Amino acid sequence: MNFFKDRQLSIVSTIAACLCAAVSVASLFIPRETAGEPPRLKEHLDCIIDLGSLSEARRALLVGYNYTFLEEYAAHNGQGIDIGVRRSADENYIDSLKAGSIDILVLPLDTTAVCADSIAVTRPLDSISVFLLRSDAVADLDSLDAFIGRWPLKDDYQQVRDSYLKRYNAFRSRQRETISPYDDIIKFHADSLGWDWRFLAAVVYQESRFHIEARSHRGASGLMQMMPRTAAAFGVDDPLDPEQNICAGARLLDTLMKRYDDVAANDEECFKFALAAYNAGGARVDDIIRLAEYRGADTGYWSNVADIIPEMSDESVLDTGVVSHGTFRGHETLTYVDRVLAVYERFKKICP
Repeated sequence: MNFFKDRQLSIVSTIAACLCAAVSVASLFIPRETAGEPPRLKEHLDCIIDLGSLSEARRALLVGYNYTFLEEYAAHNGQGIDIGVRRSADENYIDSLKAGSIDILVLPLDTTAVCADSIAVTRPLDSISVFLLRSDAVADLDSLDAFIGRWPLKDDYQQVRDSYLKRYNAFRSRQRETISPYDDIIKFHADSLGWDWRFLAAVVYQESRFHIEARSHRGASGLMQMMPRTAAAFGVDDPLDPEQNICAGARLLDTLMKRYDDVAANDEECFKFALAAYNAGGARVDDIIRLAEYRGADTGYWSNVADIIPEMSDESVLDTGVVSHGTFRGHETLTYVDRVLAVYERFKKICP
């Protein structure tokens, strides 16, 4: 009798031990944070660069510098990132940060101290800017602060810094190895289209002075000053992104050059027609070409077509039947083509 009781107890004990072991093994595969595990970085960061308190001259390329820094930081950590810039003076980004609508706010270093228990500030980036985060975002705050500390140790740090922070004027610069912070992107897209990269660089310079946040009163934005509808048609979802903006602008220029390939007398003239269309729109340039033909001009050369432009402001051109899009002042377009070509010639001397 005792034998059977002992055997029952032995079986129960064995089963209990097996269950405990199974639970212990299973627990190894259950994701959980232990008391000693450090806080995790956010998978995606929403950032705003607000350097609006700086003068336009000082702000110039600093937005681009901070944008590049944030992109490299996110890439280093494998984080997704969306970066915007200040568009409205009425927007209170401190409140947005406190509310969790954004994760990082970039402000000038000389910004009046932000007094809020819920806001933490990193060390400065190159004595230019600081990064504000919520004080409870411990992992992101520590990680970003450490990355800022390591930033000057990058092999290409001085080159990157100088390309953004040194004041630059195309007509005052001596020979140099670089033209802009975006030379690599410009060269890639120019080479893929068989162009002299300095020509594309001249277009970017004339459009935005290499300022990624440039925005016209008409709504064009970014390095290549793409209009929203055109940018969307060429796959741009972030106008601030240098790669997207330059790629789209180059593709648009290429489309325009193909459009005037049969009109222009040679490649050099084709560039001029494409530049005019980039500035004024293809339909408008088509009108000018048709009017030039109507007047008996040799439309293979831009100078002949350009001579017709002053006439385009007179309503009498509508009576010719060849002008479809109304009158056109055209002074801006004439100046634009001349300036891009002048900058291009200058870039060829600066960067031979």
